Amino acid sequence: MVGMSTPSGCTVSAAPLATIPVADWERLLAMNPAASAFSQRAVHDAWWSGYGDGAEDISLVVRNGAGAICGYLPLMRRPDGVRYLGATFHIDYATVLLDLSPSGCAREAAETLVTALYADPSPLDLRRLRRADSAHSLLLDALTAGPANTPETARAATVSVEEPAPSIDLHGITSLDAHLERIDKKDRHEIRRKVRRGEAAGVTITTHANTVEALDEFMRLHRARWGERGLFTATEAGALDERFMRALFTAAPAHLITVLIAQNAEFGAFAAGLYLRDAQGLRYWNAGGDAAARALSPGILLFVAGLELAISEGKQVFDFLRGNESYKYEVGATDSDVLQVHVAGATA
Repeated sequence: MVGMSTPSGCTVSAAPLATIPVADWERLLAMNPAASAFSQRAVHDAWWSGYGDGAEDISLVVRNGAGAICGYLPLMRRPDGVRYLGATFHIDYATVLLDLSPSGCAREAAETLVTALYADPSPLDLRRLRRADSAHSLLLDALTAGPANTPETARAATVSVEEPAPSIDLHGITSLDAHLERIDKKDRHEIRRKVRRGEAAGVTITTHANTVEALDEFMRLHRARWGERGLFTATEAGALDERFMRALFTAAPAHLITVLIAQNAEFGAFAAGLYLRDAQGLRYWNAGGDAAARALSPGILLFVAGLELAISEGKQVFDFLRGNESYKYEVGATDSDVLQVHVAGATA
């Protein structure tokens, strides 16, 4: 694979994450305006720190004829022998970085990556892809077309919906009321009633950056809400969850993470929401809360505070990420599909 050439003039080679300079990653990321917060280098570094034991980093880099990096595909092989997109376990969207600039060669880079992917006989299970990301879309098109000039009908890619990812389109929305007027009247009144009840109970919601203190409070409240069904449990898996999150909070750029904490005089801090921010959206990643304060509807209060934050920052989308829980639709979210691609292993 090292230095594999393709008809486009691009070359592809193995390039584990640690070999890619941060400046090159940031340059490529800046050319992908629809890339999600999960495409931040800090997320990938933290994932390998937290969960990388047992996985092999087999990521691919594409260079153009001048030797400049024009594509990067995080890729890993897990103990089952299957190749997966890098860091896609425990996060919601995959990372595909292509030079989408006007003078770039994104389509050729995607085709070059696919030629290399098919050259490896082991099976592919590529998850967390979304058509809203142009780089994802180009890779999906190239995968379903198959490698150039190579008959691969026995290993044709199959695309399926992995999960829905409900979100709220904020184009033209300048206030919470403007969004609420779009949804069912009963749901709208219920949200406003719960907000008023929180105000009457003296609830305040404060914004925290990616500090150790904010993470500790978030983890405490997440455990209080989810117990053994959630993250950060008193198990080996829970310890890995905490290692990942601490690595992410330590290395994340200042703008990436926001923790919203709800509190009042009766309960103190009783709920927390964890949000990730990127160029297009605010992504509601996780939450937790004290069951004793359930009557205050902390989920609605955190949603409203997060939505108002997204609107104030001019974001295009408020994203609930993967999962079709009913509360997401009750507040006005609609589905965008997250896709999964399978390519069978080659037979002898």
